[in-house]
Amino acid sequence: MRNMNTIDEINVIAVTGGKGGVGKTNIAINLSIALADLQRKVMLLDADFGLSNVDVMLGLRTRKNLYHVLKNECGIE
Repeated sequence: MRNMNTIDEINVIAVTGGKGGVGKTNIAINLSIALADLQRKVMLLDADFGLSNVDVMLGLRTRKNLYHVLKNECGIE
């Protein structure tokens, strides 16, 4: 992670997998925290329509999700 400060070309990191329960959300959350600690701008987007749980793992209450953004009912801040 320390070397990522010198890699300014990285704009997107995707954490994907074909199976549930393998730790994608944990990796995505911890990677986001680590990058934020390095003063990087971070947007964590859980694109799993059926089983998204980043909000649950972070103890957040969400009223809108990616569905609402795609339907232009809200924006991304």
